[in-house]
Amino acid sequence: MIIDNKYTIPYEIPSVYIDGKCRCTALAFVSLAQELAALHYSSAGLSIPHLQQMDLTWVIGKQHFEIYEYPLWLDELILKTWAQHPKGLMCLRDFEYTYAEGGKKTSIDAAFAEKKEARQNVSPPCLKSEDGLKPCMRSTSCWLILNTVTGRLVKPDEKTLGTLTFNDDTMPRDSLIKIELCESWDIEEHFSPTLLDIDLNSHVNNLNYVRWILSFMSAPFCRGKLLRVLDTNFMSSAVYGEKLICRCKQTDETTCIHSIVREADGSDVFRARTEWADEKLLSRELRVTC
Repeated sequence: MIIDNKYTIPYEIPSVYIDGKCRCTALAFVSLAQELAALHYSSAGLSIPHLQQMDLTWVIGKQHFEIYEYPLWLDELILKTWAQHPKGLMCLRDFEYTYAEGGKKTSIDAAFAEKKEARQNVSPPCLKSEDGLKPCMRSTSCWLILNTVTGRLVKPDEKTLGTLTFNDDTMPRDSLIKIELCESWDIEEHFSPTLLDIDLNSHVNNLNYVRWILSFMSAPFCRGKLLRVLDTNFMSSAVYGEKLICRCKQTDETTCIHSIVREADGSDVFRARTEWADEKLLSRELRVTC
Protein backbone atom coordinates (compact mmCIF):
# COMPACT_ATOMS: atom_id res chain seq x y z
CA MET A 1 0.00 0.00 0.00
CA ILE A 2 1.22 3.53 -0.79
CA ILE A 3 0.68 5.96 2.12
CA ASP A 4 2.07 9.49 1.76
CA ASN A 5 4.09 8.23 -1.22
CA LYS A 6 5.71 5.62 1.04
CA TYR A 7 5.40 1.94 0.19
CA THR A 8 4.02 0.44 3.43
CA ILE A 9 3.38 -3.18 4.42
CA PRO A 10 2.79 -5.14 7.66
CA TYR A 11 5.37 -7.79 8.52
CA GLU A 12 5.63 -10.53 11.13
CA ILE A 13 9.11 -11.81 12.06
CA PRO A 14 9.30 -15.45 10.87
CA SER A 15 11.36 -18.27 12.35
CA VAL A 16 13.68 -18.35 9.31
CA TYR A 17 14.89 -14.81 10.14
CA ILE A 18 15.87 -15.31 13.80
CA ASP A 19 19.08 -16.18 15.66
CA GLY A 20 19.68 -18.54 18.58
CA LYS A 21 17.95 -16.12 20.97
CA CYS A 22 14.89 -15.70 18.73
CA ARG A 23 15.94 -12.20 17.63
CA CYS A 24 15.60 -10.88 14.10
CA THR A 25 19.04 -11.06 12.47
CA ALA A 26 21.04 -8.18 11.03
CA LEU A 27 21.02 -9.89 7.62
CA ALA A 28 17.22 -10.03 7.83
CA PHE A 29 17.08 -6.22 8.16
CA VAL A 30 19.15 -5.88 4.98
CA SER A 31 17.23 -8.61 3.13
CA LEU A 32 13.90 -6.97 3.93
CA ALA A 33 15.18 -3.65 2.60
CA GLN A 34 16.05 -5.26 -0.74
CA GLU A 35 12.65 -6.94 -0.89
CA LEU A 36 10.83 -3.69 -0.06
CA ALA A 37 12.75 -1.78 -2.73
CA ALA A 38 11.99 -4.48 -5.31
CA LEU A 39 8.28 -4.45 -4.44
CA HIS A 40 8.06 -0.65 -4.56
CA TYR A 41 9.93 -0.39 -7.86
CA SER A 42 7.83 -3.22 -9.30
CA SER A 43 4.60 -1.46 -8.32
CA ALA A 44 5.74 1.41 -10.57
CA GLY A 45 6.66 -0.91 -13.47
CA LEU A 46 10.36 -0.81 -12.63
CA SER A 47 11.16 -4.40 -11.67
CA ILE A 48 14.40 -5.87 -12.98
CA PRO A 49 12.52 -8.01 -15.56
CA HIS A 50 10.80 -4.82 -16.80
CA LEU A 51 14.10 -2.94 -17.04
CA GLN A 52 15.81 -5.89 -18.71
CA GLN A 53 13.45 -5.40 -21.65
CA MET A 54 15.24 -2.06 -22.14
CA ASP A 55 18.74 -3.53 -21.51
CA LEU A 56 18.77 -1.87 -18.08
CA THR A 57 18.97 -3.03 -14.48
CA TRP A 58 19.18 -1.72 -10.91
CA VAL A 59 22.46 -1.74 -8.96
CA ILE A 60 23.17 -0.48 -5.44
CA GLY A 61 25.93 2.06 -4.84
CA LYS A 62 25.96 2.68 -1.08
CA GLN A 63 23.85 1.84 1.96
CA HIS A 64 23.72 2.99 5.57
CA PHE A 65 21.74 1.09 8.24
CA GLU A 66 21.15 2.16 11.83
CA ILE A 67 19.59 -0.53 14.03
CA TYR A 68 17.99 0.66 17.26
CA GLU A 69 16.24 -2.52 18.43
CA TYR A 70 16.07 -6.15 17.33
CA PRO A 71 12.48 -7.46 17.22
CA LEU A 72 11.76 -11.02 18.37
CA TRP A 73 10.12 -13.95 16.64
CA LEU A 74 6.44 -13.18 15.83
CA ASP A 75 6.73 -9.47 16.64
CA GLU A 76 4.73 -7.45 14.13
CA LEU A 77 6.27 -4.53 12.28
CA ILE A 78 5.33 -1.84 9.80
CA LEU A 79 7.90 -1.67 7.00
CA LYS A 80 8.21 1.48 4.89
CA THR A 81 10.34 2.53 1.97
CA TRP A 82 10.22 5.59 -0.23
CA ALA A 83 12.16 7.22 -3.04
CA GLN A 84 13.46 10.78 -3.14
CA HIS A 85 13.73 12.78 -6.33
CA PRO A 86 16.82 11.62 -8.27
CA LYS A 87 19.99 13.69 -8.08
CA GLY A 88 21.99 13.26 -11.27
CA LEU A 89 22.61 9.54 -11.68
CA MET A 90 21.61 8.78 -8.09
CA CYS A 91 18.23 7.28 -7.18
CA LEU A 92 17.96 7.83 -3.44
CA ARG A 93 15.82 5.60 -1.21
CA ASP A 94 15.12 5.42 2.52
CA PHE A 95 13.65 2.74 4.80
CA GLU A 96 12.05 2.65 8.22
CA TYR A 97 10.87 -0.31 10.32
CA THR A 98 8.61 0.35 13.33
CA TYR A 99 6.56 -1.84 15.64
CA ALA A 100 2.94 -2.19 14.58
CA GLU A 101 0.31 -1.21 17.14
CA GLY A 102 0.39 -4.08 19.64
CA GLY A 103 3.18 -5.68 17.65
CA LYS A 104 5.79 -5.83 20.43
CA LYS A 105 4.73 -9.08 22.12
CA THR A 106 4.87 -9.55 25.89
CA SER A 107 5.80 -13.23 25.54
CA ILE A 108 6.03 -15.99 22.93
CA ASP A 109 2.89 -17.52 24.42
CA ALA A 110 0.96 -14.28 23.96
CA ALA A 111 2.18 -14.12 20.36
CA PHE A 112 0.95 -17.64 19.62
CA ALA A 113 -2.39 -16.94 21.33
CA GLU A 114 -2.87 -13.84 19.17
CA LYS A 115 -2.06 -15.85 16.04
CA LYS A 116 -4.69 -18.43 17.00
CA GLU A 117 -7.28 -15.71 17.57
CA ALA A 118 -6.36 -13.99 14.31
CA ARG A 119 -6.99 -17.21 12.36
CA GLN A 120 -10.48 -17.37 13.82
CA ASN A 121 -11.27 -13.67 13.26
CA VAL A 122 -10.01 -12.50 9.90
CA SER A 123 -9.36 -8.75 9.93
CA PRO A 124 -7.35 -6.32 7.80
CA PRO A 125 -3.64 -6.08 8.72
CA CYS A 126 -2.67 -3.24 11.05
CA LEU A 127 -0.75 -0.46 9.29
CA LYS A 128 -0.51 1.82 12.33
CA SER A 129 2.78 2.08 14.22
CA GLU A 130 2.93 1.80 18.00
CA ASP A 131 2.82 5.28 19.56
CA GLY A 132 5.83 6.38 21.58
CA LEU A 133 8.29 3.80 20.25
CA LYS A 134 11.23 4.81 18.12
CA PRO A 135 11.90 2.87 14.91
CA CYS A 136 13.63 -0.52 15.06
CA MET A 137 15.74 0.50 12.09
CA ARG A 138 16.31 3.31 9.64
CA SER A 139 18.32 3.14 6.45
CA THR A 140 19.27 5.24 3.46
CA SER A 141 20.66 4.06 0.14
CA CYS A 142 21.79 5.11 -3.31
CA TRP A 143 20.64 3.09 -6.33
CA LEU A 144 21.81 3.40 -9.93
CA ILE A 145 20.48 2.35 -13.32
CA LEU A 146 22.97 0.40 -15.41
CA ASN A 147 22.89 -0.24 -19.16
CA THR A 148 23.70 -3.95 -19.32
CA VAL A 149 24.95 -3.73 -22.93
CA THR A 150 27.36 -0.78 -22.61
CA GLY A 151 28.11 -1.18 -18.87
CA ARG A 152 27.47 2.55 -18.41
CA LEU A 153 25.24 4.23 -15.86
CA VAL A 154 22.04 5.81 -17.15
CA LYS A 155 20.51 9.04 -15.87
CA PRO A 156 16.96 8.37 -14.61
CA ASP A 157 14.17 9.92 -16.66
CA GLU A 158 10.42 9.55 -17.16
CA LYS A 159 10.92 6.34 -19.15
CA THR A 160 13.09 4.62 -16.55
CA LEU A 161 11.21 5.90 -13.48
CA GLY A 162 7.76 4.75 -14.62
CA THR A 163 4.98 5.87 -12.27
CA LEU A 164 7.25 6.11 -9.22
CA THR A 165 6.24 8.85 -6.77
CA PHE A 166 8.53 10.61 -4.30
CA ASN A 167 8.72 11.69 -0.67
CA ASP A 168 11.63 13.88 0.42
CA ASP A 169 11.84 12.68 4.03
CA THR A 170 15.41 11.50 4.42
CA MET A 171 18.26 10.57 6.71
CA PRO A 172 21.32 12.82 6.39
CA ARG A 173 23.05 12.07 3.08
CA ASP A 174 26.48 12.37 4.67
CA SER A 175 25.74 9.01 6.29
CA LEU A 176 26.48 7.42 2.89
CA ILE A 177 30.21 7.36 3.51
CA LYS A 178 33.20 6.29 1.46
CA ILE A 179 34.91 3.47 3.32
CA GLU A 180 38.71 3.61 3.40
CA LEU A 181 40.69 0.36 3.31
CA CYS A 182 43.11 -0.79 6.04
CA GLU A 183 46.81 -1.40 5.51
CA SER A 184 46.66 -4.80 7.23
CA TRP A 185 43.95 -7.35 8.04
CA ASP A 186 43.17 -9.62 11.01
CA ILE A 187 41.24 -12.15 8.92
CA GLU A 188 41.58 -13.17 5.26
CA GLU A 189 39.30 -15.94 3.97
CA HIS A 190 39.59 -17.31 0.42
CA PHE A 191 36.39 -18.56 -1.24
CA SER A 192 34.37 -18.60 -4.48
CA PRO A 193 30.71 -17.70 -5.15
CA THR A 194 28.47 -20.70 -5.77
CA LEU A 195 25.48 -21.09 -8.07
CA LEU A 196 23.17 -20.24 -5.16
CA ASP A 197 24.81 -16.80 -4.81
CA ILE A 198 23.79 -15.54 -8.28
CA ASP A 199 20.92 -13.10 -8.93
CA LEU A 200 18.74 -12.00 -11.86
CA ASN A 201 21.65 -10.05 -13.32
CA SER A 202 23.87 -13.19 -13.42
CA HIS A 203 26.08 -11.54 -10.78
CA VAL A 204 26.44 -12.21 -7.06
CA ASN A 205 23.34 -11.00 -5.21
CA ASN A 206 24.27 -8.01 -3.06
CA LEU A 207 22.94 -9.72 0.08
CA ASN A 208 25.66 -12.34 -0.17
CA TYR A 209 28.41 -9.74 0.25
CA VAL A 210 26.82 -8.73 3.55
CA ARG A 211 26.43 -12.38 4.56
CA TRP A 212 30.09 -13.05 3.80
CA ILE A 213 31.49 -10.09 5.74
CA LEU A 214 29.32 -10.99 8.76
CA SER A 215 30.41 -14.62 8.50
CA PHE A 216 34.17 -14.05 8.31
CA MET A 217 34.66 -12.26 11.63
CA SER A 218 36.23 -13.00 15.00
CA ALA A 219 33.80 -14.99 17.12
CA PRO A 220 35.21 -13.58 20.39
CA PHE A 221 34.70 -10.03 19.08
CA CYS A 222 31.05 -10.72 18.18
CA ARG A 223 30.19 -12.56 21.40
CA GLY A 224 27.62 -10.61 23.41
CA LYS A 225 27.30 -7.93 20.71
CA LEU A 226 24.77 -7.05 18.02
CA LEU A 227 25.30 -5.02 14.87
CA ARG A 228 24.27 -1.39 15.40
CA VAL A 229 25.53 0.36 12.24
CA LEU A 230 26.28 -1.05 8.80
CA ASP A 231 27.79 0.93 5.92
CA THR A 232 28.31 -0.70 2.53
CA ASN A 233 30.10 0.37 -0.67
CA PHE A 234 29.46 -1.78 -3.76
CA MET A 235 32.54 -1.40 -5.94
CA SER A 236 32.11 -3.98 -8.74
CA SER A 237 30.20 -7.18 -9.42
CA ALA A 238 31.57 -10.65 -8.70
CA VAL A 239 30.42 -13.64 -10.73
CA TYR A 240 30.13 -17.39 -10.30
CA GLY A 241 33.43 -19.18 -9.83
CA GLU A 242 35.64 -16.12 -9.24
CA LYS A 243 38.24 -16.53 -6.51
CA LEU A 244 37.64 -13.90 -3.82
CA ILE A 245 39.19 -12.89 -0.52
CA CYS A 246 37.04 -11.59 2.35
CA ARG A 247 39.06 -9.49 4.81
CA CYS A 248 38.26 -8.05 8.24
CA LYS A 249 40.10 -5.61 10.51
CA GLN A 250 39.03 -4.63 14.03
CA THR A 251 39.82 -0.92 14.30
CA ASP A 252 38.64 -0.32 17.87
CA GLU A 253 36.57 -2.00 20.59
CA THR A 254 33.31 -1.73 18.65
CA THR A 255 34.20 -1.22 14.96
CA CYS A 256 35.42 -3.36 12.07
CA ILE A 257 36.33 -2.61 8.45
CA HIS A 258 35.58 -5.27 5.84
CA SER A 259 36.73 -5.77 2.26
CA ILE A 260 36.13 -8.29 -0.52
CA VAL A 261 38.63 -8.32 -3.38
CA ARG A 262 39.48 -10.56 -6.31
CA GLU A 263 42.31 -12.96 -5.57
CA ALA A 264 43.76 -12.65 -9.09
CA ASP A 265 44.49 -8.90 -9.12
CA GLY A 266 43.32 -7.49 -5.76
CA SER A 267 40.61 -5.38 -7.44
CA ASP A 268 37.83 -4.04 -5.24
CA VAL A 269 34.48 -5.84 -5.11
CA PHE A 270 32.88 -4.70 -1.85
CA ARG A 271 33.68 -2.65 1.25
CA ALA A 272 31.84 -2.36 4.53
CA ARG A 273 32.07 -0.84 7.96
CA THR A 274 30.32 -2.40 10.95
CA GLU A 275 29.76 -0.90 14.40
CA TRP A 276 28.65 -3.15 17.27
CA ALA A 277 27.02 -2.65 20.68
CA ASP A 278 26.19 -4.68 23.77
CA GLU A 279 23.28 -6.97 22.92
CA LYS A 280 21.47 -5.91 26.11
CA LEU A 281 21.18 -2.37 24.74
CA LEU A 282 19.61 -3.48 21.45
CA SER A 283 17.29 -6.36 22.32
CA ARG A 284 14.97 -7.79 24.93
CA GLU A 285 14.80 -11.42 26.04
CA LEU A 286 12.16 -13.77 24.72
CA ARG A 287 9.74 -14.51 27.56
CA VAL A 288 8.04 -17.88 27.97
CA THR A 289 5.13 -17.75 30.43
CA CYS A 290 3.63 -21.23 30.17
